[in-house]
Amino acid sequence: MDLRFHNKPEMDKPRMLVGLPGMGMVAKTTIDYFIDSLKPELFADILVPFFSPSVACFDNGIVIPMDRDVSPFKFFFSKEKNLILFSGEMQFGIVEKDNELAEKIVEAAKLCGVETIYTVIASHIKKYVEEPEVSGVATSIELLSFLESKGIKKADGQLQISGVNGVVIEYAKLNGINGISLLCDTAFPEALDIKACYAGIKKASEILEVDIDLGKIELEIKKFDDSLKRHLKEINEKKKKDEDLNYIG
Repeated sequence: MDLRFHNKPEMDKPRMLVGLPGMGMVAKTTIDYFIDSLKPELFADILVPFFSPSVACFDNGIVIPMDRDVSPFKFFFSKEKNLILFSGEMQFGIVEKDNELAEKIVEAAKLCGVETIYTVIASHIKKYVEEPEVSGVATSIELLSFLESKGIKKADGQLQISGVNGVVIEYAKLNGINGISLLCDTAFPEALDIKACYAGIKKASEILEVDIDLGKIELEIKKFDDSLKRHLKEINEKKKKDEDLNYIG
């Protein structure tokens, strides 16, 4: 993997928000929402020459070379918000590659003078909740105190966060950069959890002091709630009908 700068922004101790696909699509949805809202400028990427699957494509018997110069890992910046955003389209799921990717993200952070790296990720819970809670982990006690001052409690007990969204915080600490992860409760780790995404986006915008319009995702939450209510109503009506039939029988 090679870190490739197209231009290098001049920023004063910027923050960096990192997001790649993971549980509940919380991290990826968060970074996408920030990018869509802030319209930041692309300034770097991470070139992965052999990223594409080891297959060759053909059309009517003629080979079609794949564009291996297009990177799925991109860095953007908003000078106005003093914020760098890293967006990844996937994780490798291979220990060596995911760790190498995390190292490259932190390498870019160091070169840009980043003070703190943030991630917003999902924390799996067993029971569905109407309003997912957000807790936090960090690279220092001082940062945990900062989170608590923002109304975010520290995550209790011992836990492990797998994947680049978690590992990048460890590499941040090893390289003298602050790191914070916001953990959003989700009962749907395999699907898009729009409520967990909303909770994470809202808290991230608050602690980063970045004012973004939440109207679009609030509309999606309303659609989800309406759909859930209809589904529960149908279940209750079917249950009542079955009970009535059993009584007649």
